[in-house]
Amino acid sequence: MHANRLICFGLIAIGLLTACKDTSVQGPSFDPSGTYSVSATAQTGPVRMFTQAGEVQNTAIIRHFYQRQYSWVFPSSGAVLPFQTAELTFTSPSEVTLNASTSMSGTLLSTSSPLTVSSQTSARVVLTAKNLVWNRFPANPNRCDNVWRDIPGVSPVYTCQALAPGSGPASTLCEFKPVYVLNLHGKEARLATMSFIFSANANGRSCSMGSSDVFNVLNPTLPARLTPGDTLVVQEAEFPLVRK
Repeated sequence: MHANRLICFGLIAIGLLTACKDTSVQGPSFDPSGTYSVSATAQTGPVRMFTQAGEVQNTAIIRHFYQRQYSWVFPSSGAVLPFQTAELTFTSPSEVTLNASTSMSGTLLSTSSPLTVSSQTSARVVLTAKNLVWNRFPANPNRCDNVWRDIPGVSPVYTCQALAPGSGPASTLCEFKPVYVLNLHGKEARLATMSFIFSANANGRSCSMGSSDVFNVLNPTLPARLTPGDTLVVQEAEFPLVRK
């Protein structure tokens, strides 16, 4: 009996040690320090279509839809980085600088944008710009205007106010801080972008809009909230960060 108890205690101890060992072992994680170049070659996902009935699987129908409306949103060559060159420099675990260059009319323009790490999980890092930008929205929004801000999975915080009469068509001016999403794959981080088309047709009113290479990810809850007449077509992409 005594020997059996010793064996049982020994097995329990081994089990506890094994459990402790398993929970303490972690894979490699992204290092938020130094400078990373943003690769110009994207890892592009499929073009996906959603309606109220669910996801459309017929690629011919999907292609016909977006080529008829916004063929430029999904180029055959794949996603394109909005910058000619871009680097992310982590000056601290919570402070980042985005240095980028774009070509405009043959002239290379350089910008430097200070960012902060606003949230971080094992799957994602969200970078939020320190400087505000603004956008103008109609005072009487249609279905597309209402859905537009729900498409990104990581939405900025908007502060809006109605513009005074006489400043153009009735509209609302909204300030917000742009966000950038880094998807984490072990120790590798990738800058997320998405391109999308949204159209709505209900009660005799229709609208449509398209946008390409937006720094964000798709809101995973949006497809389930589409209403009759809504169509969402989206393609997500990731640009790997390469440590310098």
